[in-house]
Amino acid sequence: MPIHFDARATHATSRESKLKQMSRKTRPSQLLRASLAAVSIFFASTALAQDWVRSGTGLGADKVRIAVASFKPVSSDPDTAALKQTFDNTLYNDLVQAGVFDVVSKSIAPPIMPGSPQEIQLNAWSAAPAEAQMVAFGALGADGGRLKVSGWLFDAKNTASPQVLGKQYDEAANDGNARLIAHRFADAIILALGGGINGIAETKLYFVSARSGHKEIWQMDYDGQGAAPLTKAGGIALSPRVSPDNSRVAFVSLSDRGSNIRMFSLELGRMVAFGNSGGSDYSPSWSPDGKLAFSSSRSGDPEIWVSDSNSGAAHRVTSFRGPDVSPCWNPKTGGQLAWISGRSGLPQLYTMDADGTNVQRMTDGGY
Repeated sequence: MPIHFDARATHATSRESKLKQMSRKTRPSQLLRASLAAVSIFFASTALAQDWVRSGTGLGADKVRIAVASFKPVSSDPDTAALKQTFDNTLYNDLVQAGVFDVVSKSIAPPIMPGSPQEIQLNAWSAAPAEAQMVAFGALGADGGRLKVSGWLFDAKNTASPQVLGKQYDEAANDGNARLIAHRFADAIILALGGGINGIAETKLYFVSARSGHKEIWQMDYDGQGAAPLTKAGGIALSPRVSPDNSRVAFVSLSDRGSNIRMFSLELGRMVAFGNSGGSDYSPSWSPDGKLAFSSSRSGDPEIWVSDSNSGAAHRVTSFRGPDVSPCWNPKTGGQLAWISGRSGLPQLYTMDADGTNVQRMTDGGY
């Protein structure tokens, strides 16, 4: 539905009048409860964070203002310049997109590249126009086919004991690893300043794309960069699902042999065995502890089955006339499954315990 903006003064005046009327009608007890809730949220949040952490929802405080220095090149290797540009851009964008910082614009940041704690001039970063509370800086260089990065996070307002974080990284020298190291350092900064909340910069997204000629499973970084094919099955790949430990991707492969669940090992970088005892298999879903639920017609009607990651010890958890498809685990407990069943005629949503007991219908009527 399109959103329309009404800029007429009469509309704005009317709305303001209604808001004032609502405000006058608010009971003192409601205001008291709202105030107490706000105070409770504030003290609960500050108790979990160090005293220089200012970010949070509903705290009425500013975000931590952080500057990101360009990293100092410390190698004459010809690959260093390009890798440094990739690293610098990725780190800066990660911290901007994190949404928990006020990141100093590159246009007003000091035009210096401190490569070590001995070279950092905190007053240059804490003074106007940057006025940074924190500054991330470091050194980078390619050497013998390796990319080595040293990174620090300093509190620009604490000259007596400024270091908040210090990290060192060593990976094969290529553009992908320059991005990976930047993602890791960004996540370390977010964890240090975000009150113990993990960042998402190292996250991979898995999706279906036909850009190579066939529908295959692809992967890319969370920011859309570094897209590359994961599988080369040659048929039609669908429904990628990542295991809780990030070691495997289960997906559905359609070919002239039918529909089967296949497994790609992210640790080994290749397909691994996932047994199939006949019939068509669809819609894989990982439990929090690494079991796989899926729909299979191996016993006749499509039913919900559960197995380990190799399809070993597979057992059926539904047994009703009509299709049972699209299982989904309770992500908190792993003790329940929701799924779609046609046992009553039209497809409806059901839940059950992981062993197939305590079946409950959640929707009624309609398709």
